[in-house]
Amino acid sequence: MRPKPSEDDNKNRLPRSLYTQQRDPRVALRESVNSVFSDKFMILLSLILIPIIIVPFIVELPGDALNFLELCDLIILSLFIAEYTLKLYSAQNRWSHFKSAWHIIDLIIIVLPFMQYLPLIDLGITGSPSLLLRLLRIPRALAVGGRVIVGRRNNDIAYQGEQEEHLTLIRQVDSNLNVTQPLSWADLKTHMADAKCHEWIDIQHITSEGFSQLSGILGIPEPHFKSSLVDEIYPHIDYVQKTSFIFLQSGKVSYPTDDTTKFLTISRSGIIVICTGKKIVTVSRHSTGMMDNVLETLKQTTTEHGFVIHALYSILDHMLAEYRSVLSEIELEVIEIGNTERSKLPKDFLERIYQMDKEVSRLVSNLLHFKDMLSIVTSRKVTLEGFDKSVEEDFGLLEETAGYLNEIAHDTIENLRSIIDLYINQTSFEANRILKILAVITAISVIPSAVSGILGTNLLDVPYGATLWQLTFIITVSMSFVAYTFVRLGWLKS
Repeated sequence: MRPKPSEDDNKNRLPRSLYTQQRDPRVALRESVNSVFSDKFMILLSLILIPIIIVPFIVELPGDALNFLELCDLIILSLFIAEYTLKLYSAQNRWSHFKSAWHIIDLIIIVLPFMQYLPLIDLGITGSPSLLLRLLRIPRALAVGGRVIVGRRNNDIAYQGEQEEHLTLIRQVDSNLNVTQPLSWADLKTHMADAKCHEWIDIQHITSEGFSQLSGILGIPEPHFKSSLVDEIYPHIDYVQKTSFIFLQSGKVSYPTDDTTKFLTISRSGIIVICTGKKIVTVSRHSTGMMDNVLETLKQTTTEHGFVIHALYSILDHMLAEYRSVLSEIELEVIEIGNTERSKLPKDFLERIYQMDKEVSRLVSNLLHFKDMLSIVTSRKVTLEGFDKSVEEDFGLLEETAGYLNEIAHDTIENLRSIIDLYINQTSFEANRILKILAVITAISVIPSAVSGILGTNLLDVPYGATLWQLTFIITVSMSFVAYTFVRLGWLKS
């Protein structure tokens, strides 16, 4: 059973947004090495190496030309050795890097040319070492190019696997809250053609091709979906013919985990709510979990209004609940940051807090647009059957909630900026304090320096008759007076 954290542990724990993982000390070197010895560069070297190796077997070249090719081969070999050594040194796990099949081939490639020195240690190899060396060089260029090509192919396969991991999911909910899944695009076309049925259709993991098919089914030009911007666009409403497009954003707080994501961010998933007659269609590129949550709400509540109106209300209420959850999480994080001792803050504290301020500012903009969008919905401009004056009050409450959350977000930004101002002021105060201490030390040290300078000056007819104890007394009194003056001025106060 995991032990409960003690009170001291809670005091020493940093807020999650200020999390700093132990950085790999070789990550910067590894990035530099991979940048210099890139795949393209290694392929180029292998292509240059092929004629250097093969030409001497085909054409009889003069000695100077052979020496030049040998020099080029030696330079390329040196680059291979540098690549292997640096990548092995900068690897996060050197043993795993070393025993990798392709890296063992790399090692063989750079070791083979040194077999020409085997006769020097009398290993009994007969024949021409130079010819043997040339024969052993031939696989080198092929191995380097093969390693790079296979590596890229594996990356492409992995990427395609990730892309195919999520298939487009189409589900349908009727007015009795019965769920039908999965639907095909042909099924969707049939459902949309039935103008009498009240239903909600949810489409997740939609692709660019899916947007094209949905455009054809609804008879609406594809640009109106703004598919390339669906995850970034602010909440708003567009009207196309008799169809309303409500663009929304769901959010989730993501905390720093490693060197690649060292800032607190609010991830955004765009959702399009398409309202047309007796149907609602929700579209997203991601898995939102919205449908399951909204269905639970629909099952637990009863309403005298139509199904599609109730579904739209529940969807918008769910989105506000997500905003409320994100804001509550950010508020608690800001409180923890404010209670953290300054000595425990990371060196990049200002950068992190500015990033958080930027994320919350974006959240404020989203809430403001969401509130404006709700005011448009309340004015009965959404093309859904059953949307009449009797439901305005319900949607008006959502608008008030959005306004309240917007005020909370503004207060959170003010708290963040107060923390930033406090941090900057404390830093400036500490810098000024150090400068004052340096000024005091300088002023006090001037006194013995000035006295020693005067005594060391050769002036005609000016023999100084002061003894050591007299000089010591004068210097001590003078320094004490200067120190007392600074104390009275308050420069030495903690």
